[in-house]
Order: sequence, then C-alpha cells, then structure tokens
Amino acid sequence: MRHGYRKLTIGDIAERAGVGKGTVYLHWRAKHELFEALLMRESIALVDELLDELRADPAVIAPHRIFPRAFELTARRPLVAALITGDTDLLGKLASDSNLRSYKLLANDRGYQVLVRNGLLRGDLPSVQYALQAVITGFYFYDSLDPVTGARLDQGTKSQLLAHTIQQAFECAEPGRLEPAAAEFIALMEELADNYRKSIYSSDPGTG
Repeated sequence: MRHGYRKLTIGDIAERAGVGKGTVYLHWRAKHELFEALLMRESIALVDELLDELRADPAVIAPHRIFPRAFELTARRPLVAALITGDTDLLGKLASDSNLRSYKLLANDRGYQVLVRNGLLRGDLPSVQYALQAVITGFYFYDSLDPVTGARLDQGTKSQLLAHTIQQAFECAEPGRLEPAAAEFIALMEELADNYRKSIYSSDPGTG
C-alpha cells in the first residue's frame, strides 16, 4: 500500500518477511506471480466472510443486501478495491490483468442467473446484469470523480443508498426464493474460491 507494485521489489518483501530473496523465489518465480497470489488471497478472504454471513442468514442473498454488503467488505480491503477500480498507481500492470480482473465474484454470469432464476432479480429487463453492474460500478468509482461529495458520506450511508437503488430498480415485486438461491450461490462461490486457491499454489515450485 505504501510503495505500490512498480516500486516494491522482491528484496523489500524478503527483508520485511525476515527471509532471503532466494526463499521468496522458491515459491514465486516472479514478482507478478507473488502479487497475483496476494490479490487472490485477499479475494478469498472477502468471499469467505460473505459466505459465513450467507450460511448464518440466507436472506442476505437478497440483491439489496448482498451487493451493498460486498461493497462494504471491499472498502475494508483496499487491494480488492484497487483491483475492481483498476488502480494502476497501486497495482501497476496487474490492474489490467485479464485473469485477475475476471475475479469479480458478484458480477459473475452464473451468480446473476441464480438471482434471476429464483425470482430475486427482475428478468423482464433486456440485460439486468448490465444495468445492475453499471450502477454498482458507479458506486465504486464515483468518489474518484467527486471526492468532496464522497468525503461527506460515510461508508454505511453509501451502502444504504446502494441498497435502496437496487431494491427499487432491480428487485422483483413478489418475494423470491431466498433459501434455494442462497444455497446455489454458496456452492458457486465455494467453487470459485477453490479455483482461486488452486491458482495461488499452481505456480509454487515448493508444492510440486
């Protein structure tokens, strides 16, 4: 967070970790592989936290709850937020890495299909996924466009505004099937998190 991807070296990382550079290279062949693993680890931590909440209360799957909650959790993890917003100052070339930027769990096609199929998102819009994702993306980006207004609102207020917008514009009028949707969504996110874990260690020579 202090130096960003471009300025930080493997030597810096090894020194902070109290090991030699060779030890770092035993696990990651290049700096970008280490950073990819770090970003995936942060994404997994966010997913795990969201999964715990879904398991405890399936009603969290309602769009006006799950998307604002993900927004709040992301705000606590600046590396994940930087990945979502494509922050080149912090992430350098990793900000445009197609593999990493594909890890937007809640924007995943299959996730939206779960919500529409279970009557939680309107299926009558030409592309509810596009429209909803455009709104959510605006909440992530708007502070950079208008930092003065953004500074006046705390994270909780922003999340409430996002929840209200989603509920009014995108949710179905009739109650949907919360528990089946939550079960499907949990299975999907567990699968994706497992894929992240495999990706983290697939390039680790020490695990061969």
